[in-house]
Order: sequence, then C-alpha cells, then structure tokens
Amino acid sequence: MKEENKNLEENQGQVEVQSQDNSVQTPAVPEKKKNKIAIIIGLLVVVVAVGIISVGAISMFNSQEKDEKKDDSNEENIVINSEYKMSGNSLSDFDLFFLREENTLKNKVYSPLSIKYALAMLNEGTDGETKAQISAVIGDYKNTKYINSKNMSLANAMFIRESYKNDIEAAYTTTLEDKFNAQVFYDPFTSPTNVNKWVSDNTFNLIPNLVDNISDKDFVLINALAIDMEWVNKIQSETEDYDVHYPHEDFYTGVTALNNEMGYTPLKFSNVDYDVKSVEIASAANRYDIIKDLTEKSIRDNITKEYGKFYNDKECGSSYDYEPIDSYVNQYIKEVSTSYGQVSSSTDFYFYVDDSIKVFAKDLKEYDGTTLEYVGIMPIKDSLDKYISNISSKKIDEIIANLKDASKIESYTDGKISNITGNIPVFNLEYELALLNDLKKMGITDAFDRSKADLSKLTSSKGTYIDTAIHKANIEFSNDGIKAAAATMVGGKGAADCYFDYLYKVPIENIDLTFNQPFMFLVRDKKTGEIWFTGTVYEPTKITDIDMYGTEYSE
Repeated sequence: MKEENKNLEENQGQVEVQSQDNSVQTPAVPEKKKNKIAIIIGLLVVVVAVGIISVGAISMFNSQEKDEKKDDSNEENIVINSEYKMSGNSLSDFDLFFLREENTLKNKVYSPLSIKYALAMLNEGTDGETKAQISAVIGDYKNTKYINSKNMSLANAMFIRESYKNDIEAAYTTTLEDKFNAQVFYDPFTSPTNVNKWVSDNTFNLIPNLVDNISDKDFVLINALAIDMEWVNKIQSETEDYDVHYPHEDFYTGVTALNNEMGYTPLKFSNVDYDVKSVEIASAANRYDIIKDLTEKSIRDNITKEYGKFYNDKECGSSYDYEPIDSYVNQYIKEVSTSYGQVSSSTDFYFYVDDSIKVFAKDLKEYDGTTLEYVGIMPIKDSLDKYISNISSKKIDEIIANLKDASKIESYTDGKISNITGNIPVFNLEYELALLNDLKKMGITDAFDRSKADLSKLTSSKGTYIDTAIHKANIEFSNDGIKAAAATMVGGKGAADCYFDYLYKVPIENIDLTFNQPFMFLVRDKKTGEIWFTGTVYEPTKITDIDMYGTEYSE
C-alpha cells in the first residue's frame, strides 16, 4: 500500500483506485484544495432473504456553507454519558440506545457493529476532548477480526482527493492500514464511480450505488460489511410434513409442508388490517411417564379388559384374525413405554416464554468460525414501545441465557407432554437513524462543533469537524436465512372398520410461540455476543395470492 502511495505521488497526472479486482483506473483532475472539512457518517444495511449486507460510510467534505445549518440544541449542557460505554465486544446499552432514543411505532433496523467500526476508525484521527468523548463511549471495544469469504465480507477503505493527499496525516492512513486492514486510494472525486464500485465489490454486488455525488468531498472513510448466510435448517420444510403422535396417548401435533399451492401461512397481526406472511414452527416433547404415573399393572389390567371386549365381540373380533389378547397387551405396554423421553421439532430453534414475553431464536450456519443467531422478542402485556423504554443489555443477556433448545428433552416441563406451535412473521423493512443527534445525546458533541472539534491526527487542515451523520438500513427475514397430578382414561372399541386402539388422556402443556403483535429482534455473534443488527417490526410483509397459491390472480 505504501509503495502504491509512492507511485501515485510520482504520477500526478493519473490516479489508480483499486477495488478488490484492482481493475479501476481513472484520470485525475486537479482540484483546488478545500479550506474547511466536515464529516458525514452514513450507514446502509441490506438483508436479502437470509443474507445480511451492510455498508457504513464516513464522508468528509467542505462545510463552509454549513455553518448556518448547525444543530440548535444546547450542546453546552450535554456531558459525556458513560451509561452507553461499550463493554468489550459483548452486548452493551450502546447497542440498544438507538432503539430507545428513536422509540417510535415504526419498523426499524440498524447495525451497531458498523457504527462501532465507523466511530473506532474516526477516533484514530481525533485528539483532546474530542477523543475523550468518543473513547468514553467506545470504552475497551476492539474491532473483531472476521474472515472474509463468499459468505462474509468486512472491509474498510479511505478515499482521498488526489489534490488533498498532502493534508492527510501519513500516520493516520498507516493506522487504518495496520489496525483496520483498510485500503487507501487516491481519486479525482469527479464522479462517485470508484467509490460505488468498491462498495459494490465488498457487498457481493448488492449495493451498486451508495452515493450520487462526491465532488464536494476531500476524503471518504468507508466501512463495508456484508454477509450472505442461510439458516442451519429452513424454518419450514418445503418438501415434507412434520407430524408427531405418541402411541396410545391422546396427542398429535403437525405442520404442513410449504408447496406451490400454499407458499406461506396467513397470520392476523395486531398492528395491521391485512394478513401477513408467516412460516409455521412446531415442537413436541414427551416428559410424561405414563408407566410410572399409572403403573404398568393398571394399564395392563385396563387394556386386557377393553381389548378383551373388542376381541370377543361377535361383530368384529370373531370375524377377523386378531392378535391374541395377551400378545396384544404385551405389545401395547411396549409401545406406550417407548414414547417417554422423545422430542421432535419441525426445525432447529430456541425458545423462552413467560407471562411477559415470547422469544424465538434460531442459528444461521457457521461460516469460517462465525455463527450468527437471530433472536426475536415479543412483549405480551406491555406495548413494544413501553417494553423498549425499559430494556437494558442486562435484561437482554438474561433472556438469552434463559433460552431453551427445542431439540433437548430437558428444555421441557417434567410430567407433561409439551406442544409448541407458532407462526413467525416474514418481514422486510428499512429505516434511517438520526445518527448525529443520537450520538450527541450519548455525549459525543465536540466532534460536531467547528470551534471544538480536534481531528488533528487525521488532517493538518484547521476547522475540520463532523457536520452530518447518517445511518440507513433495511432487512428482509424469510424462510430461507416458543404437570397434571392424575390422568383420565378415555377410549372405546373400534369403529365400523373394526379397528381397536385405546387412547389415554395425557397431561399436555400447550405453548403458543406465535408472534402476532409488534416485536424487536437482534442478530448477534453467538460466540462474542456482538450485535450485528437490531430493530423493531410493527408491519410485517403482507401476504398475497401468489404467496398463497403460486399464481397472482387478478379480478
């Protein structure tokens, strides 16, 4: 990289901007050096199917004309708020701050990870009180080193106007290269083509046009992170039905496979007047020991009696070659005893339900040692906005710690058959944070004040300050990437086809994991706890005829 910079200094007539394929070359156009510098922090997050793609950008440009547009809030009364200080890479109140601060009844999504990267890269260029304020929020956060692959891309870059390169501190670009593995490019800034190409190359070509214009900028800092991951297993099978029943016990649960005639299940959602798309989940576990509870002798005596009536019935028993009574009863006892301890789920997931919340969580596939987990939390008694106003990282950590693995028998209530059923809404949403004002409320104020900002480790130009902060995001969630003391006995002889079975009434715990009202969600690194994305869902995706029947019908 340093050799590249040296070559560029020797060739003032042209600029080489390297994307990942090192293919872009653009002739340089000399520009008059700017007198003032400002900064935009921008973030765009895209989630396609179960793939998640994000890009964060910080752009610095001439802000001489921006003085009249300065925020009129009383910055003198704002102090460093250590409440939002990051605690390593685990979940902190910083991650949830934007949910609470912009607690409106709207779909919302943002990426704390990209905001952290942007702040960390910027902070390397600050000094004095400006650095103290950002550091008070960043705390001991250290950017995680993720492995880039076809499923994950995390890249940083600094684009510098060719005529402005001598104003950038060499130590700063070296730090970006060494600490953030950032690429440093020189560009004429006559068009955004090279910046947009770099972003596109580092977001699996899913964000081809990040910016429309960069002619008023002197340098641009970009953090681009992208993932394209699938669930370990799809939420709902597209090929086969899931059904569970336990021999001779009055219990059944099932989920119908998705197919062309019924792509998604309609779901009534409290916040909208239309049916929304959803996928079904189910899980069943048998922790009711019928042999222990009723005793083998009691069951044997009862089935001997009831089957004996059927076997000796002139209408059925004597007309067919049925199994002898003793043999049938022995087989019955064997079958009814084997269902205890069984657990089955339509897909892999985690759950937690109490009087106040429902939680549904599910893992994405592991890629190069990284496993991301989706966690959806729906308050039951409180409205979502009230719930969020009282949420904290400690509460979220407790919820995650209490999650139960649907595939483990110990996750279910002893002495009962547990039956989890639910519908999980599909959603596609976007949102833009008022990031600048949010950061000010955290206590990062001097960086946005021309008279106080100290970016002296980034540039030698005076009067540099952060003028604008933008964070845009969107996400799509889809099928691709929640004890009785005695039992009552019921049963009877076979129907007209002369079939016999005696079903015992068993204690059943029904758990409804349907998300049918507004909820919040997290996408987190399961190992470190780092939050990649979080947000709220008030309006899931509307279901259409094509979702239901495979063909779009018109009247």
